[in-house]
Amino acid sequence: MCGMEYKVRCGELTPRQLAAFNQSGYSEKFIRLLIERGIDTKEKADKFFNFDPNQLHDPMLLKGMPEAVARLRDAINRKQRVLIIGDYDADGICATAILYKYLLTQRVRTSYFLPERDADGYGLNIDLIGRLHEKFQPELLITVDCGISCPEEIKYAQSLGIDCIVTDHHAIPEQTPNCICVDPKFTDQAYPFDDLCGAGVALKLVQAMEGLEVAKNYFDICAIATVADIVSLTDENRVIVHHGLKMLNQGTVPGITALARACNIRGTIKSGDISFRLGPKINASGRMGNAKRGLDVILEQDETRLERIVKNLLYMNTKRQELCTVIFNECVQLIEQESLQNDSAIVVAKPEWESGVLGIVAVRLAEKYGRPCIVLGGKGEIYKGSGRSIAGIHLVECITKAAECLSTFGGHAMAAGMSLPVTKFEAFRTLFQKIVTEAAAAQTAENCKYYDFEISESELNPQFFQEVAMLEPTGCGNPAPVLMTVMRETRAVSLPSHPSHTKFDSGQLKYIFFGGAAFNSILAAPCVKSVIFELQHNEGAAPQAVVKCVIPFAINDEEKALVLQRYLHDDLAVTPDQNLQEVIHGLSIDRSVFIDYYKATLNLVSQNNYCPSVLKLFGKITLPKKNIFQFVFCFAVFQQLGIYEIVRNRLNIHNERTTELNKSAIYNKIVNLN
Repeated sequence: MCGMEYKVRCGELTPRQLAAFNQSGYSEKFIRLLIERGIDTKEKADKFFNFDPNQLHDPMLLKGMPEAVARLRDAINRKQRVLIIGDYDADGICATAILYKYLLTQRVRTSYFLPERDADGYGLNIDLIGRLHEKFQPELLITVDCGISCPEEIKYAQSLGIDCIVTDHHAIPEQTPNCICVDPKFTDQAYPFDDLCGAGVALKLVQAMEGLEVAKNYFDICAIATVADIVSLTDENRVIVHHGLKMLNQGTVPGITALARACNIRGTIKSGDISFRLGPKINASGRMGNAKRGLDVILEQDETRLERIVKNLLYMNTKRQELCTVIFNECVQLIEQESLQNDSAIVVAKPEWESGVLGIVAVRLAEKYGRPCIVLGGKGEIYKGSGRSIAGIHLVECITKAAECLSTFGGHAMAAGMSLPVTKFEAFRTLFQKIVTEAAAAQTAENCKYYDFEISESELNPQFFQEVAMLEPTGCGNPAPVLMTVMRETRAVSLPSHPSHTKFDSGQLKYIFFGGAAFNSILAAPCVKSVIFELQHNEGAAPQAVVKCVIPFAINDEEKALVLQRYLHDDLAVTPDQNLQEVIHGLSIDRSVFIDYYKATLNLVSQNNYCPSVLKLFGKITLPKKNIFQFVFCFAVFQQLGIYEIVRNRLNIHNERTTELNKSAIYNKIVNLN
């Protein structure tokens, strides 16, 4: 993993800042959390903690909304056939569900269509419009969560005699469709909030048609989309999600209740459950080519059918996870082989890669390498794919400047989708990297991660936990607190069902570290370490700390060797400190050194191949001049090449495997640094 620096978000509070909350009774730490979220006065705090739905904005302030209402009412009165075209992600699915359910209450002849990611692509296309016209014969077409960047497709629909209303929330392109368009991103409108999701815009259409009381019936579905689509949980989104979660926990959407049960969500459903457990299952349906399953889980009421739908979603999600892992590993191998990790932006492609999961792969790559990443795949002459960015680099703005190479594109500052001819791949990669290099030179935001502040174990007490619960619902724009505490040795235990994850207790908190089992030895070491964690509120249960990063401050050689191990295996999520940098720059890449350690290890294993740990094995190595750091380095390279294999604390040496050191990414990493 490319080193990422963690920084504290802001300093201590001033007397003036504290005075603003004089009568609140809040702890100083909680006041800091509020101020860091821009809530620096009592008035702002009152608004933040006010969930009255009446404060939702007037939907008629949205440009195009009065015209959309008039046209839809006309369609209802004239009993016209209406077709809803959505998108294949959770937001598009939920937006479709809201509008479809509403139109059914109006006894409108309504049909819907959710595209298949591979067959139809994102948004609209001419061929799709033709097929839908032939199948449904609509008189009014309404897009949800798509359409704002499809002027030619809308024009074609109009040529077939279809009236069109576009409702979307994506960035406004240079040319928009010549029809009624509703999008909070238009700058020439009086609407005071521009970060609704697609389902949020569909909800505002219902509110404009029938008023707030009717619109409130759809808060539950809109809450799913708002959290899953990672729009800001501030302003009216916070109100919608607050009430939507309450509704979901009362069982208003039986399919979500069934899905939550299948995901082992105990107690109440929280925004974090939608982000990490429910949303991905709904998204998996679209990613794996059948978005209708995601819609079915929201619309279906029959328990027997829901059981089958939920099982199918879980199956598709498992397949999606497996596919993501395979493609991610192939991406890493390609990046390391072609030394792309130091490019300003990473752009990779392979025809065999399934385009439906490439967004998730791009997220993991952007996290791993700390730079914008675009991953493309697809059969035939067109690549389709997704990109994810980092702080300070507006992805769609950069992609727009490379539009000459692209067939289609769209998205946000941090995420985008696109398609392009295979023949233009190299030209696009070169141009996009140049654009990102210029954007990075101009931007002032640091590419680092932040935690809110350091907190002691004594300050992690019941009062603070109760205060943190008031921040819910948390997510984009209103993140759960990320804190740092200092620990010494603690006993970490791998989870029996998921051995790569680990857990440990400290003070009043239980910590879980996903993918952190490799850090068990460091956690157990007596050295000081900073543990950065996200504090999650669990209603009716103790709060939980989800570890984001462990930063060890190694003193002796054994501790430094433990940290070096994690660095070599790409587990160390932070920039190496000066001690570790000195160790790294002291490593030898001389082939003869590797041969010496290989022979010494082979001699040892021929007597007894028991290997409880690499460091203990080092203690038995007999060489005139041995170095613990060099041994850890050699061992890691031989492991990666498949020459060394540890199975149940036994070291097996495969003599037949390649000894070409430059085929190891670990070896090349040190070569490039030294």
